[in-house]
Amino acid sequence: MFKPYRRPTVAVVGAGVAGCAAASECAFSGFDTVLFEQEPHIGGHFNSALATEVSRKYHFRTPYLRLTRTDGSPASVIRHLEKAVEASGAEFRGSTEVTGAEFDRAEGQWEISYLSDSGQETQAFDVLIRATGEASPWISVPGRSKANVDDMYLHHGVEVFGLPNALFVDGPTPRDSYLKRRPLAVIEARADHCRRYVRQLEIRGPGELTVKHDKWLVQPGTVRGIREVLAGFDAPAHNFKRASNYASESASSERQTQQKSATALKEA
Repeated sequence: MFKPYRRPTVAVVGAGVAGCAAASECAFSGFDTVLFEQEPHIGGHFNSALATEVSRKYHFRTPYLRLTRTDGSPASVIRHLEKAVEASGAEFRGSTEVTGAEFDRAEGQWEISYLSDSGQETQAFDVLIRATGEASPWISVPGRSKANVDDMYLHHGVEVFGLPNALFVDGPTPRDSYLKRRPLAVIEARADHCRRYVRQLEIRGPGELTVKHDKWLVQPGTVRGIREVLAGFDAPAHNFKRASNYASESASSERQTQQKSATALKEA
């Protein structure tokens, strides 16, 4: 484990089904997580007056997320999401519009700007998870002022290729008969991957986690394939760069470790 230790913090933008799943998974794993939503309540499009009923199978299968039953009505789905987020300990901030996200390479964190009833504020997070289902001109690409984040590829349909510490869980899903039995299978697989991803930063310490240029892969065309590739974390496919503010401390820690090892060998 990297020293000095910093437990990663997570910002999830969008409190629909995908955002609630990702925020809950990260929070249940012990990471301080904030779920931002520009509308007052959790639920995404299920809060709309035009929301229609869905399958009774429209619920989480993960035991610690499946805390209520759903009957297919929008109200039951919203209650299902609310209970999962509440139980996880994730902080929900409704009526809050995220207006900007810039990556601070010195700290290895995203500076998230948002507008709430209290006015314009900024807070730093180690990982940014988008779940709005909309374009995100508010996300800045480090070192590429003219780049559009919505034009960037997604490794396995989740990790933003070329963007550090960023995950998009609102991408397209394949047409698959499997979703008739388990409508939220892809959403849950992506959410589970989010907590695994954040855990990798916890192990490595403050810095940038990115996909290698020659390791980027498209999302599998089946639900089964998506679940398989997202069930683990392919470390060799990623690069990690220590945040510059912690590079000297890392070197000092390594020297101390080497000195202790040398002393131990002499004493032996």
